[in-house]
Amino acid sequence: MDNETNQIVLVVDDSILICKQVQAALKEKPVFVCEAHDGQQAVELIQQYQPDLILLDVVLPDADGYELIEKLKEADQNDAMIIFLTSKDKDDDVVRGFSLGACDYIKKPFVQAELRSRVCAHLKMKIQKDELNRQNKELKSNMEKLNYMAFRDGLTGLYNRRYVVGDLMEDIHRKESGERKNVLILADIDDFKVINDTYGHDAGDMALVCIANILEANCRGHKVVRWGGEEFLIVLFNVTTQEAYQVSEAIRREVENFRIFHDDGEFSCTITLGLHAYKEKEGIEESINCADKALYQGKRSGKNRSIWYGCEE
Repeated sequence: MDNETNQIVLVVDDSILICKQVQAALKEKPVFVCEAHDGQQAVELIQQYQPDLILLDVVLPDADGYELIEKLKEADQNDAMIIFLTSKDKDDDVVRGFSLGACDYIKKPFVQAELRSRVCAHLKMKIQKDELNRQNKELKSNMEKLNYMAFRDGLTGLYNRRYVVGDLMEDIHRKESGERKNVLILADIDDFKVINDTYGHDAGDMALVCIANILEANCRGHKVVRWGGEEFLIVLFNVTTQEAYQVSEAIRREVENFRIFHDDGEFSCTITLGLHAYKEKEGIEESINCADKALYQGKRSGKNRSIWYGCEE
């Protein structure tokens, strides 16, 4: 049988006769049967074949099946079904087998028709379980993508305003620490309309992406939000006012010196940044509003600068 297209059954039993009986019982079924005659060989074959179902004898030459099951699970990456195949049939033995994760318990000597029926039933359940797992993984992946899309800007990949509404306050409260502050910086690209009018909207988009990358590179461990249009909100967590200003100035200088290339040539731009230390009594909206006022004070003062709220130039 083709073990690449059929489900795989691993028989773990030191009896050649039992293995032959299992082979005979399943010979007409679309399964590939492999045999292990001791615990070590069972582990090796699981690693090699990753079976869908394991028929496991309790008494083996080198292992106790109840103890071996843990090693088999460690080697198993396919979530195999396990059926104990043994002459032990006391209630305690049955209960112990199920408690260790077995899905069934078949007593030796067995009737081939019964073994075939149980194996096929559990292999069918394995297909259903695999499909359910696949759907769950796909659902989880789709949910992660939707969450990413919900909180991320499509052009720059930065957080968008929904992040501020959703998770920003939780992040701010988690990062509060003594004299250090959470600082909000509202940044705006200077004369962005001129860039779009002169070089085209594709060049403007390129500028937004390049500046977004500069912001993120200078704000690792913090958060950068595309606030709208050519505006960005930077949230610096647990920093001194001096550190916040240094980050702001590093961003400003790097943007000023960065050359943006497009089809018709190259250009550069500048950015103005308004800073304000978040205060819980103000709340997030008022704190952002203060950063916005600082930003436009910087614009009126000549652009291409960092300025704290409340500072006059």
